[in-house]
Amino acid sequence: MHDFLRTNLNLRATTLEPIDLSIRQFLALFEHRLTWIYLGFVLVILLVSDPSHLFASVPLGLYAIAWVAAFILYICVHAAIMLGLAALRYLSGRTEPAIYWPVVSLLAFAPTLVAMETSLSWAAGDALRPLLLKRIWYVAVTVIMFETIFTRFVLPRVASSATTPDRAAAPAPAPQNAASAEPGFAEPAPDSEDRKIHIGSQPISLGEVSVIEAREHHVHVRMHHGTLSQRARLSDIVAQTRDEDGIQPHRSWWVPRHSVRELGRDAGKPVLRLTDESVIPVARGRLETVRHWIATHVL
Repeated sequence: MHDFLRTNLNLRATTLEPIDLSIRQFLALFEHRLTWIYLGFVLVILLVSDPSHLFASVPLGLYAIAWVAAFILYICVHAAIMLGLAALRYLSGRTEPAIYWPVVSLLAFAPTLVAMETSLSWAAGDALRPLLLKRIWYVAVTVIMFETIFTRFVLPRVASSATTPDRAAAPAPAPQNAASAEPGFAEPAPDSEDRKIHIGSQPISLGEVSVIEAREHHVHVRMHHGTLSQRARLSDIVAQTRDEDGIQPHRSWWVPRHSVRELGRDAGKPVLRLTDESVIPVARGRLETVRHWIATHVL
């Protein structure tokens, strides 16, 4: 179950920027106060603006109940689709291809519209059916617009704390030779455990970091108990580290010392092999620097 919750959803926002979330982090979004503040704000706007043009056709009470019910149903269907996507990727062992977030939104929107249309037609008469169908694309675009605002401005702030459930569920630190130690990760050096680096506005313990990858305008930090995606520059993060803390083998990657196992080759290209068996590319221009750093700080 724990492995399933760590399944990466590999999403893309409307702007095609990557959204690096595990299913645990996605579910944790709904535990964050800021998420519910935003959702409440959106619901109020939808009730006031009435993009479906239903207000003049149904009683006020029925109008309010319909919107609230549709809103809750949409969120539940959206979450169910995400869980189904995570289950498929967990069973297949693959996280490709990336899923376009608006596609998931439209898949959740369709059954919500059908349920709302059927319920209102039953309660207020079939005259509402053509009205709802006529406004379907307008309502759909409105939903996508609000979700774009969420993924662009709200999600980065909420997701930065979405790794908390993983940390809370993690066992207390064990001795280095304990059988319960996290497999695939070396114990962080004592001087790394207490030091913190700032990734965007988020302070992260250096000893928690497994590897950092830069993707477009974001960095994706793989940690021992989750993944953090934050809008930041890799150069700003590397500037906070010391030479003995880790190495930047490629312009898009930084690896802490406790994650490095050896320098090797993959398909003839130089790579860093990490303690979790993953490989990181090494730029040919930095090969000698990486080799010297490993000889100095790892071997």
